Amino acid sequence: MTISSSDIKTGLAALGLTKSLVIAHASLKAFGHIEGGADGMLDALLNSVRGVIMPTFTYKTMLNPEIGPPKNGITYGSELDLNKMAEVFHPDMPADKMMGTLPETLRKHPKAKRSMHPIQSFAGIRADAVLNTQTIYNPLAPIGTLADLDGWVLLLGVDHRVNTSIHYAEKMSGQIQFLRWALVQDRVVECPGFSR
Repeated sequence: MTISSSDIKTGLAALGLTKSLVIAHASLKAFGHIEGGADGMLDALLNSVRGVIMPTFTYKTMLNPEIGPPKNGITYGSELDLNKMAEVFHPDMPADKMMGTLPETLRKHPKAKRSMHPIQSFAGIRADAVLNTQTIYNPLAPIGTLADLDGWVLLLGVDHRVNTSIHYAEKMSGQIQFLRWALVQDRVVECPGFSR
């Protein structure tokens, strides 16, 4: 059975989010065959909400040093071979495959903007003000801004195990945040505010 863009729009319309900003997480596989694939899903989403962001994280920019601060949630020096394969972050870097097909489709959309965090970037359409709140020191700021604007978390064919907003809730509850490192141009930068 094929699910049309119209079917998806009808389902999304029932949620009443036409005036809302959302952070979306999706699994296209959960829907079966979608007419137009990821582009069809994105089109339906864009026609159903005021604006959307999605995580477009790039874990392949990360480095694991041999030493670092204590209680940082990693074993230092354990991924030295992976360090050799680390890539320098650039705005056109594809989202990590673990993010799924839809975030990469959004990132490549001609109207999309992307934040510049070297590990935890977000892409969005009609959500520039949300994306612009992110800094290297506050990677989850777009989620906080969405909350302040009465935004919604939209889970399409996935459950809360992939909900990035949970990391913002962990931060707000006082859970320890970690330090990570990433390659950018000609240097390595510290990236605080990393959740497990």
